[in-house]
Amino acid sequence: MKCYVHFDREAEGICTSCGKPICTECSINVQQRLVCRDCLSSGRATASVSSQGRSIKDRSIALILEILPGLFGFFGFGWIYSGNTSTGVIWLIGVLIWDIIAFFIIAFSAGFGCFCTVPVNIILIAISATSLNTYTKQHPELFGG
Repeated sequence: MKCYVHFDREAEGICTSCGKPICTECSINVQQRLVCRDCLSSGRATASVSSQGRSIKDRSIALILEILPGLFGFFGFGWIYSGNTSTGVIWLIGVLIWDIIAFFIIAFSAGFGCFCTVPVNIILIAISATSLNTYTKQHPELFGG
């Protein structure tokens, strides 16, 4: 049996999604199943592994991991999950420093500093989550189409 793309090559197996014969160059192993590149790129095959063999991560989980801890003053976990560890650590350390400054502002202003620091935290959450969403869209090899 010959590959449906490369007629001069023997097929390694059959795509478990569409049933077409595929050679080693056209096949991708996804969860112990052979899938052709067409099915993987079109979304017909459920993919948890990219063509480079790395795990495809869920964009929603990355955003949830950034937003929910961000509500409590801890940023960067979504970035770390997405594989951009350096950016995640920068967000984590930077916002922890801001949290310490905000604590003193609130303490020395008898609580009125909340009117300043809480909106800043909300803006920081929006900036970090928007930047992370843009990053995930720019890296389809890590997060899928």
